[in-house]
Amino acid sequence: MNNVLVIGAGKRTLGAVLPALHCMPDRFRVAGVVARSVKQVSYGLGTVTTRDSLDGIDWKAIDLVITAVSISQVPRMLASLARRDVGHAVLLHDTPVLPPSGLPAARHFAAFRRAYISEDNIALPPLLLAKQLIDDGAIGQLKKIYFFHNGYKHHALASLKLLTGSTIERIVSRKFAGKLRQKTIDFASGVTALMYEPRDYATGRFLIEGDRGAIADYDYANGSVRRIGYVVDGDVYRGLTLDGAPVPPAGLDADYLARIGPGIPEASPMNTMKLRGLMDLIVGALDDRSPFHYTPEDGIADHLAIRIVDRVGYVPAQRTLARLVPLAKRVPFVQRAL
Repeated sequence: MNNVLVIGAGKRTLGAVLPALHCMPDRFRVAGVVARSVKQVSYGLGTVTTRDSLDGIDWKAIDLVITAVSISQVPRMLASLARRDVGHAVLLHDTPVLPPSGLPAARHFAAFRRAYISEDNIALPPLLLAKQLIDDGAIGQLKKIYFFHNGYKHHALASLKLLTGSTIERIVSRKFAGKLRQKTIDFASGVTALMYEPRDYATGRFLIEGDRGAIADYDYANGSVRRIGYVVDGDVYRGLTLDGAPVPPAGLDADYLARIGPGIPEASPMNTMKLRGLMDLIVGALDDRSPFHYTPEDGIADHLAIRIVDRVGYVPAQRTLARLVPLAKRVPFVQRAL
């Protein structure tokens, strides 16, 4: 049994973190939830009483710290945690990691045994199924990915890097009427992704094309398409289908399906899919061999890339972007871009 300390009691904690832990009672025990005040809060599947201080915690007994606070609070929170006895513990920190002005606080991640970012989009069930199909050669060589209003900013970049297994070479953004934007994302592997914004998870869909077939989560007029579908009970995601046949539960699916319920705050098919993905991230944080590791460097790079491309329309390869970060306090152009 692993003891978990949760920092924050807002929407993210109540709608995802605590429900995800609730679904894994044989693996994790919530040792405490730290908030600004002492209060009883409900997360739909149960209730907890928060505490208002990091003092008095038995830090030696904490195996995992999960943080979910507003981005403006992150630098101070990380500094406070780094002063505690956390060298044996693992940190699972929420996106988007740090505000640009707070990047120096990244040094505090080194206070933990390991630090990862809770980017649910690298563990979304339909994308993991699509990735498995790609790796199995079901569509031949991957060529192009379309996100039709179902990808959101840095989260979408994380999803695309999962699917391509590659690094980003460049991003170009074009604005159209209203809030419509098209982002063209080129990867080092030669794959191109087109992301159409704004996101609308109720109607958003994806299409993945290879040189011998395609994968889609909607009806697509192509005989060689593999069709991924969703099993939903009201607002709750309950599984996938592939070409009309149910995909058998695997991994943590049984724990999720046995304990998930409709009363979770902000429940929706997408949010409960993210909750299922978060379960893999939580388990993976304590497993060196897990494929669900998204580092602070990954999170910072993806967040900065999106901020820059949304403001100036172009961002270069992320290895180039990394060289710009130290200049942020000295170069006016970089300051404006961030």
